Amino acid sequence: MTTEISVEEMEAARNRTSSLIHNTPIMKSEKIDDKVGAKVLFKCEHLQKTGSFKARGALNSAILAKEQNAKGVIAHSSGNHGQALAWAAQKVGLPCTIVVPKNAPNSKVEGMKEYNADVVFCEPTMSSRESTCAEMAEKLGYYYVDPHNCGSIVFEVLEQAGDEIDSIFLSVGGGGFAASVAFLIGNLRPDIEVYLVEPEEKNLANLLENGIQCASETLNTIADGVRVAHVGSLCEPILKKYCTRTVVSVKEEEIRDALKLIWTRTKQRIEPTAALAFAGVLYHKPDHVKKALVILCGGNVDTDYVIN
Repeated sequence: MTTEISVEEMEAARNRTSSLIHNTPIMKSEKIDDKVGAKVLFKCEHLQKTGSFKARGALNSAILAKEQNAKGVIAHSSGNHGQALAWAAQKVGLPCTIVVPKNAPNSKVEGMKEYNADVVFCEPTMSSRESTCAEMAEKLGYYYVDPHNCGSIVFEVLEQAGDEIDSIFLSVGGGGFAASVAFLIGNLRPDIEVYLVEPEEKNLANLLENGIQCASETLNTIADGVRVAHVGSLCEPILKKYCTRTVVSVKEEEIRDALKLIWTRTKQRIEPTAALAFAGVLYHKPDHVKKALVILCGGNVDTDYVIN
């Protein structure tokens, strides 16, 4: 993502990919509304192709790579982006390599391989991921795909529920998805607030308000999709512009509780990273928020994971 990204570019990406991805449903639960004390809608991206919203941006990038006669595509990912890009590359007929941190869930690694991706392991730090990916991209001559431009989801949300919501809550990791959503909402519906929900160790507000990065490179959290501690440098100014005052930090036990509630009340098998966004509503909803929409970003649950 660049700071020059436009609404028109995101509309073009949506048109480019719409025939191959799902227009995912919105769900609600009266029991959850009662517990939260407000109306809560869930945008079910865990039901998207490959089990996460990442299919949107990955497919757009794969199509563009194919049009540019790329030899193949490459990315670094702890799971969902890698699976999405492997699927997208298969769809357009390109080979795919994914650089994966050693601590990635095995089920997500196996998912990448099932879509015929070549998997290269690296150390579980952003610097190792980026350097290994850059080395492999140069060696193979592949087109590098950043996990960004997933903004097509915003058009769907506004069409499905734009008149029913006053806020959007989403999980934030590297910032690509968050920046896409914040940018589009800020330009199309500035009356809707975008809340970035994070594991408390990340302390994104300190970066956006004071310019101070998190001291760690990797977060110790059950939400494996957002273990990257730092947001991308191109995402940071967008998040600073639109979300400086809307960062929500949650505890690990709050993520677990939110996951249990979704699993038991809606019967939807979301992953902990998706539950992170709901934990922000469940435990930290501002009083003025009355009609929240939570983006359930993925459903690729580690098969070895069991709720305690």
